[in-house]
Amino acid sequence: MIKKFVLDNGTTVLIDRMQDVRSFALGFFVAAGSGDEPPARQGISHFLEHVLFKRTRRRSTVQIAREIDRLGGDVDAFTTKEYTGFYVHTLDARFSEALDLMGDLVLSPAFDSGDIESERGVILEELGEANDNPDDLVHEMFVRSFWRSHPLGAPILGSAETVRSIGLADLYRYYRSKYTPENLIVSVAGHVRVEPCLSEIEKLFRKRASRLAPARSGGRRPSRPRGHQDLQLKSRRGLEQAHLCLGVEGPSQSSERRFATNLLDIVLGGGMSSRLFQEVREKRGLAYSIASSLNSFRLGGYETIYAACAPKNLGRLLEVTLRELKKLKREGVRPRELLWAKENLKGNMMLALESTVSRMSMQARQEFYFGRVSAAEEMIARVEAVTAGDVAEEAERLFDGRMLSLAVVGNVGKLPISAPDLASSLSA
Repeated sequence: MIKKFVLDNGTTVLIDRMQDVRSFALGFFVAAGSGDEPPARQGISHFLEHVLFKRTRRRSTVQIAREIDRLGGDVDAFTTKEYTGFYVHTLDARFSEALDLMGDLVLSPAFDSGDIESERGVILEELGEANDNPDDLVHEMFVRSFWRSHPLGAPILGSAETVRSIGLADLYRYYRSKYTPENLIVSVAGHVRVEPCLSEIEKLFRKRASRLAPARSGGRRPSRPRGHQDLQLKSRRGLEQAHLCLGVEGPSQSSERRFATNLLDIVLGGGMSSRLFQEVREKRGLAYSIASSLNSFRLGGYETIYAACAPKNLGRLLEVTLRELKKLKREGVRPRELLWAKENLKGNMMLALESTVSRMSMQARQEFYFGRVSAAEEMIARVEAVTAGDVAEEAERLFDGRMLSLAVVGNVGKLPISAPDLASSLSA
């Protein structure tokens, strides 16, 4: 049973006691991501994540590094389009030490100009690495064009231009505006006792969170992202393969359609027995790997298909893929496919419950998106309730062709399909 508490300052605390493990995972989740950033400060959420690991009011960079190593296990952080997470996974006997360290990093940072300059260089290197990776690049090209008029379409890392322009004052103001008590979720899962765990978290906030900015009134409600149909090619000589990302609009996290769309995604490209894997790789040998994925956020979502193939196979791969989308739209899913997809999805859900890190992050995400944590039985029941008709309806809605977009990176001089042909490819 997951216990939920709201501290006097507005911070949400989630505690999931697991008696059959000897470790725990602790996470601080902040409602601040790249989707919240103004155009001139793109990448500031990710930049701040880096800076918070550099120095606190009580610890130097070296002290932080030594304590992380002494804890054992894992200590890490990440930035998404909608939130930033900081977490530790280690043995149960180290809870107090881990909480003190993570609380210090998130609640009591010291903004040092030298640290900021060194991390600026690290992030610029990270940007260069991402641009050199055709897999990352083609996905970034797709979403940037697909949601071109919305902050959710902006890259999480920002650009070299915006990263160079972000200064100490910008980071400090952003921290003060976003790292507020009502924007924080503290999530714990593992071998802990609920009351002592809560008591230590409350004590931590009494000691350190007085430095956090007070709650602020909500600003203008952000609009939903709107998809744009597009076809892009970035020629890269020297690449052995052409990398493609083909996508359409999908449901948001709050949509009741997401369960049917998840099952559709599994049937389409979610495993070795999926339609795309069997048709593109196993039957025709057009690619080493091909897969689909559903990306859902608070305000919107998109479904993508990614593949890498020899440039000479690009036209044929697109032809087979589009044919499978049209077939799925026209005929729906077969009963055995739906059964397999449900077993696959339920299995992944249940396996995640055996991991302290997965449980910690899952309950934080559910609290962030829905304001509550759903029991595993409830989620499984929602999956079981999906019918073949529900999935067919989703296929009809997703694959109507109006928002079908394509991005390609590779040693390709000209795309084998035109924008009008792409737009009409899924017409009945």
